[in-house]
Amino acid sequence: MPFSSAAGGWLINGQKPNLSSYPGLGTSLLGWETMQSWNIGFELAMFRNRLTLSFDWLNRTTKDMVGPAPERPATLGTGAPKMNNAEMVSKGFDLEISWRDQTGDVSYGARFILSDARQKILDYPNVDGSLSAWRVGQYLNEIWGLETLGIAKTEEEMDQYLANLPNGGVTWGNNWSAGDVMYVDRNGDGKISEGATEDDPGDLYIIGNSTPRFNFGLDLNAEWKGFDVRIFLQGTAKRDYWIGGNMYFGASGGTWNASCFTSHLDFFTTGNEVTNEDGYFPENRDAFFPRPLEDSGKNTHTQTKYLSNASYLRVKNLQLGYTLPQTWTAKVGISRCRLFVSGENLFTITGLPDGFDPENLNNSGKNYPLARNISFGLNVNF
Repeated sequence: MPFSSAAGGWLINGQKPNLSSYPGLGTSLLGWETMQSWNIGFELAMFRNRLTLSFDWLNRTTKDMVGPAPERPATLGTGAPKMNNAEMVSKGFDLEISWRDQTGDVSYGARFILSDARQKILDYPNVDGSLSAWRVGQYLNEIWGLETLGIAKTEEEMDQYLANLPNGGVTWGNNWSAGDVMYVDRNGDGKISEGATEDDPGDLYIIGNSTPRFNFGLDLNAEWKGFDVRIFLQGTAKRDYWIGGNMYFGASGGTWNASCFTSHLDFFTTGNEVTNEDGYFPENRDAFFPRPLEDSGKNTHTQTKYLSNASYLRVKNLQLGYTLPQTWTAKVGISRCRLFVSGENLFTITGLPDGFDPENLNNSGKNYPLARNISFGLNVNF
């Protein structure tokens, strides 16, 4: 039976119209997932507990897993139901090392945490090896794309590039010219194409993986004669990410969806392009971005040149403080009085473009900016 709701996207006489649609197919075969897991761990304390270490290795297999619905022909007319159709293994580890000591009037400590995990598909009914579905042996969050040869700096360079692709050139777009991206013919078939299956991927291959790897945190602290300092760093050591879209390329999305930020201005020009003021853009043949086109899909296919490095290191917190001598505070009935200044999210080192937060990534980049906070405080204990 169809269902309806007032969910129309347009206002008619001041109200959203009712819409009706058919739900996707259901199934009575959906059941419980089962998990088998084992782990190995150990703890170590040395030098009178000044050094402590703990390590844990995890291996977990999920059987009868609820995976994506199997692909069905478009003639089905609706979405296929999810089923218990997959098996996946997760492997990872957690490591923690800490050191605490004192030398004279100086006491100090350090604590380092490192963790990693990734998931691999062991079973899934993808008979054709479609790249748009899970595949046996696939690690989750693989990024498939093209290898970038470069941006053609002249018409002659583009003409020579296309002449070396006698079996169809680039199989999308037209009017290829200086300022357009050149892709690598990895399979040597004389054309640039994107395949659909693992056995026939065309010129696509795995260029990265968006799973955060080797997440870490480092906590450092020290005290000396009432003064104290503490800094907490966190980050991810390995992660790829494909952003794409108008927030990355600027010109992508056509006339109505294009963006223009400072980072987008490094685009290819020959020096002959006219501006709106009837002037000319300065020549920029060594630009980072290709020439801006309304036909945005031409140069912005997922590719190695514009794959972002989403690893990062962030100063999450830095705090400086001073505790007044107890001989002073005891006279007024205070057991402890500490003044401090604290900074949150002071700066981040990352390979991502400006405006993208490595802790809150999405393809649009339309996130509220991460706030940097500086605060002052007074802690008083009676």
